[in-house]
Amino acid sequence: MGLYAKSRDRDRWRLWPCLLLCLLVAACSRDDGARTVETLRIAVLPDQSETLLRTKYQPLLDYIETHTGLHCELLIPESYAQLLQWFIDRQIDMARFGGVAYVKAHLQSKASALVMRDVDAYFKSVALVHADNPAEGLQDLAGASLAFGDRLSTSGHFMPRYFLQQQDIIPEKYFSEVRYSGAHDRTAEWVRDGKVEAGLVNAVIVNEMFLDGRLGRENVRIIWVSPPYANYVWALQPDISEQQGILMRDAFLQMNQGAEGKLLLRGLGGNYYIPAGHDDFNRLEQVILELDQQQAVP
Repeated sequence: MGLYAKSRDRDRWRLWPCLLLCLLVAACSRDDGARTVETLRIAVLPDQSETLLRTKYQPLLDYIETHTGLHCELLIPESYAQLLQWFIDRQIDMARFGGVAYVKAHLQSKASALVMRDVDAYFKSVALVHADNPAEGLQDLAGASLAFGDRLSTSGHFMPRYFLQQQDIIPEKYFSEVRYSGAHDRTAEWVRDGKVEAGLVNAVIVNEMFLDGRLGRENVRIIWVSPPYANYVWALQPDISEQQGILMRDAFLQMNQGAEGKLLLRGLGGNYYIPAGHDDFNRLEQVILELDQQQAVP
């Protein structure tokens, strides 16, 4: 073999590391099965009236459009179950879930947690009674009529039910009547208007209702506050490209800085956004599985 042939072979072997590096870069940059969107279909949990939800969330969609360049469409489902089904059927790209709906979306459709407000990491439920009711705690409500929110509500059903059971209170046996209002504001209004004697409600929404005058200290009282738990979260479809996922996450996190973002955050009931992951909901997932198992037993 001549000197030229040996030199050519050496050069060929020297090229292999470069070729392998190029192949690895191409493989890593390719997001198999991922998709990008131009119109982001966003749905939020129907935990309050549609009019209030559109007023509350349209400024957020405008903000996301400005910071991502994506067109955003706001969709309001009729129920928690419909929101979950929309996500499973890929009719929406991003959703603001309660903790229970998110966990079910993750288990059934691999929903990817994106961000949550600071208050969502340590969320609470409250028990409301009419101001004239002499009850001072849950133990004083035996035989009363009770309202939960939606059956899939974290703060209006699952977690309050769990905490009641920790006190050996089985709602269907302890209360004279158990009703489901479908929304937190409706539960509070039922208590205010005397349709039920007690209601279990999202603590943040109750506070908002006191602040805007829908509730008054002269017509309702809080007699119980739950221990904290993880609740609301924004989640994406699992096939959204990683690049767009980061773009959307960063748009939320940018709200933590500057007057415009902080004003928007106050309207959304938070002080700042934090990145979220499924680990934040591990405890809630165990509660859901436990309660689902109990309800499946005849």
